[in-house]
Amino acid sequence: MNKKIPIVIAIIALFAVSSISLAGATTSSVSQPNMTTVSTALAQRTYIRIDGNITQWGTTNVIGALQTQAGTSTRTDLSTNQLAAATAIWTTNTSRPISAVESKQNFTYTFYEARLTNASISTLSASTSATNYFLNGTWNVYTVVSNITIITNTNGQITNIQRSSDTSILKAYGELNVTDNWTKFTLSINGIDPLTGSVFASVQRQVQFNPFKVTDDTTTNVVNKADIAAVIHAYGAMPGWGNYDAKLDFCGHFKIDITDLSTVASNV
Repeated sequence: MNKKIPIVIAIIALFAVSSISLAGATTSSVSQPNMTTVSTALAQRTYIRIDGNITQWGTTNVIGALQTQAGTSTRTDLSTNQLAAATAIWTTNTSRPISAVESKQNFTYTFYEARLTNASISTLSASTSATNYFLNGTWNVYTVVSNITIITNTNGQITNIQRSSDTSILKAYGELNVTDNWTKFTLSINGIDPLTGSVFASVQRQVQFNPFKVTDDTTTNVVNKADIAAVIHAYGAMPGWGNYDAKLDFCGHFKIDITDLSTVASNV
């Protein structure tokens, strides 16, 4: 993986100006306020980010991750502008996690992902007294069966990775509830069993919402070298192989590649 880093950095320069803009694809806007008069001056911003481990799918034991971030801007005329992004990814293959080691053996991997595509409402508060969080909207639920072929040379080094996938999609309404003082969550989507688990990290502060800020840097909301380094660290990863992290997969094609890297880099 280290040999790829100089090449990756060089390609950033070529792709930065043409990087895709995915804010609309990965971030859902609830409403747009009138920002043209003094009466709509910004009064308050609130940002939240939640990371959790998915452990149950109905009554089935699973391993997976929940990630959501959202921002609300409240103006002096009481109008609001909300942006939200959320992804849940899980598998019933409890012997191979989503972020598994880079094995050299061929394998078949089945996993599921629910990605928020259109948020209806998000309730949040930067107050330390807030104990619950709610988010609802339309989700795309993917069932993916991937066949991974690992090609190595005579020295046992990985030279190529081939993947073929069979994917089905369900589009449905769903609700995310975070309760018990930010420690537990339930994601209920029509047509599938509810997903439950525990929160292991949450960030609440009053800053501007930035969907391309992938690290938990509480000192700034600006995309910087640390965010690029996070994508490089996961470069080439896929669910079940490598340091795959769904929040780095801006394309939503289940692999961290140059498009995801150039997207973050172009927002520095």
